[in-house]
Amino acid sequence: MVRTLRRLGAALVLASLAGSAIAETLGEHPAVIVAREWNSRGIDPNTFIVLHPAGTQLPAAAPAAKEKVAASEQGAPRAQ
Repeated sequence: MVRTLRRLGAALVLASLAGSAIAETLGEHPAVIVAREWNSRGIDPNTFIVLHPAGTQLPAAAPAAKEKVAASEQGAPRAQ
């Protein structure tokens, strides 16, 4: 029983020493970094909005209207 307690005690002491050797600092919180660098940002995220690449895109004109414009630019008679 005493032998088991000594082994357990030794294991706890070694584990506590090893735990302190492994510990490291994590750095600053992301909100702290953003607050510090807020005035040096290049683009204002409130005015520059990038749309999602898979978002809905509406064409400026219908395909038929584009064909009429292309035909009129080539000198072909207009389809009515």
